[in-house]
Amino acid sequence: MREAARGLAAAVAAVLVMAGVAAAGLALLGAGRVGGLGAMTAAAVALAAGGSADVGAAPAGALPLAVRGSLHLLPLGVSLAGAVVVGRILLRRREEGLLVRGAVAAVAFPVALGAFASAARGRLSVPAGVTTGTCVRTGGSPRLPVSGDFSVAAGPTVLGAVVWVLVVVGVCFIITRFPLSKSNSRALWWLAGGSAVACFAVAWAFGGAAAAGAVLLVLPQLVSGVLVLGLGVPWTAGTTGLLSCAPHLSPGGPASWVAVAVLLACGVAVRSRRPGDPLRRAVASAVRLGSAIGVALAVVTLLSRVSVDFTVSAFGLSLPVFSAGLTANPLLALVAGLAGGALAGFAGSLLADGISVSSRAWKR
Repeated sequence: MREAARGLAAAVAAVLVMAGVAAAGLALLGAGRVGGLGAMTAAAVALAAGGSADVGAAPAGALPLAVRGSLHLLPLGVSLAGAVVVGRILLRRREEGLLVRGAVAAVAFPVALGAFASAARGRLSVPAGVTTGTCVRTGGSPRLPVSGDFSVAAGPTVLGAVVWVLVVVGVCFIITRFPLSKSNSRALWWLAGGSAVACFAVAWAFGGAAAAGAVLLVLPQLVSGVLVLGLGVPWTAGTTGLLSCAPHLSPGGPASWVAVAVLLACGVAVRSRRPGDPLRRAVASAVRLGSAIGVALAVVTLLSRVSVDFTVSAFGLSLPVFSAGLTANPLLALVAGLAGGALAGFAGSLLADGISVSSRAWKR
């Protein structure tokens, strides 16, 4: 009974943390001026589990038009926050009772996310001052004063929540089978936490509150996107319809230096401290880090795909007017992550050994 209570607590804590992160990010973005912050927070939490948002709007005036759209976006910052909380609670007693805790969490979490999806319904009101800028092919900057509603379907959200929690529980089982040393685990936590705080601070300093809010919601996408670009994998952004100002995201450039620094830091953090030949330790670190980075980048790249579709209905006819997507090839991300992670693991292990030897020599 105690283990079941811990599993339930893990699910409840994860949902509360996800709601807190989503609310903070949306508040910084100023989402309260567009719609109800509570309903939009519920929508963000539901999207973080794999749901999709449906939007309906009507232009101001008496025109017999209806605009319907769908948004497929996974705010992985919210998803990751919940996954960390669930994982920490489930792993508190390691293997003892993990199956019971995981089973209860696998039931409670989808139920809670279904409730959030049901609450993710509200009104949208885009201020009259918002314009399309220069993205319209015909030129000008037409105004877009619209009002409408948004909702999130409960079925896909619950299904996505089931998959989400089962993956987290599976990762917990893998961690119990192949645990990291306390020093490596502590180094990874400090590296991850420090990187998140640094990204948030930089975004706030150079982009203001809105940029900081975006970082809270999609930090894993930003980090993996930069790493993938730095490793030579391009992102494809395409639009059809009225808007044609898709960004060009080419690989290389400053992203390469960021990728080198981040991967090398990971290589130093996860290096093996077992006694023996430094080259063997470096090879072992290369295998471990290359596998982890490759799988992580492939999964996050797959989950980072964004698609937006809008259609206009009038007099019984439907016309697609806008479609946009942002994707990268997860297979290329896997290969690039394997290679980059392996090199970083090898170099990081040798670098750490060299620093350690130099430090001991200096103390003498």
